[in-house]
Amino acid sequence: MNRALFGSLVAISATESSHHSVASVVAAAGAVGSAGNGPLEVASRRNSLPAPPIFKSIRNSKHTNGTPHQPAANKMTNDRCATLDVVKRPSEAREMLKRAQIVCFDVDSTIITEEGIDELAQFCGKGEEVAALTKEAMGGSMTFQEALKRRLDIIKPSQRQIREFLKTHPSTVSGGVRELIDQLRQNGAEIYLVSGGFDCLIEPVADALEVPPCNLFANKLYFHFNGSYAGFDTTQATSKSGGKGEAIKIIKNRFNSDKVVAMVGDGMTDLEACPPADFFIGYGGNVVREEVNKRATYYVTNFADLLW
Repeated sequence: MNRALFGSLVAISATESSHHSVASVVAAAGAVGSAGNGPLEVASRRNSLPAPPIFKSIRNSKHTNGTPHQPAANKMTNDRCATLDVVKRPSEAREMLKRAQIVCFDVDSTIITEEGIDELAQFCGKGEEVAALTKEAMGGSMTFQEALKRRLDIIKPSQRQIREFLKTHPSTVSGGVRELIDQLRQNGAEIYLVSGGFDCLIEPVADALEVPPCNLFANKLYFHFNGSYAGFDTTQATSKSGGKGEAIKIIKNRFNSDKVVAMVGDGMTDLEACPPADFFIGYGGNVVREEVNKRATYYVTNFADLLW
């Protein structure tokens, strides 16, 4: 029988101090079924892989103040580099953030300088194929979940590849992120990470920024017992079109009062999460998305512009 291993991929990088409970993983696994693969084995992050943590320390961007981080030359988009002419109402954005009680950040190209799935595809030798599919998906020919499935079907990342990728490709935190998050916390705001990426790649970033696992919304992958790729959790809010908005609804429902929620990110999925977010701040410090910049009320290319 070909049995599959449920893997919130963070299990690969998890330490003994992991905050996820076995109960939460079991609850997620209850919604999973894979025809032909038989029953699923559920493994907690703590016990599934006894190896010590294998990710390197998160790198700091050198552009912590003043100069916006410029996108890498091989960024695969039709976007242009961040320049000062695209900044929109930064002082008003700063004042809005002072009012925010919950701030949700996108991760790829926002909290960190990289796009995780593109980096992983390149590492696995599938960069060009995934780039072509991404270009097709940007034309609106498929849903977000279909595009995610097709990318993963191309990459088919194994547990071994994920381990090696985490060893050799530590994420780079965008300049000014730590300072902004510290300031928001001092102002009483709760910080969330809301991403269409993979929790295995994001958890080291969350740990470095002291964001608890319960404040992380991202996609989860499955593996067979031999470590080969077996699929992803289609029940996660962030695996679907409009998923970041759904995640924010879940966050809002955690509180009984009407808290002011901000969404900060570089992409259309971030902008479209407002509403239910009360306001959106576009970020172009790593790559400027033309349509996002056009439609956003507030837009910055340096997180230092949001400090007060």
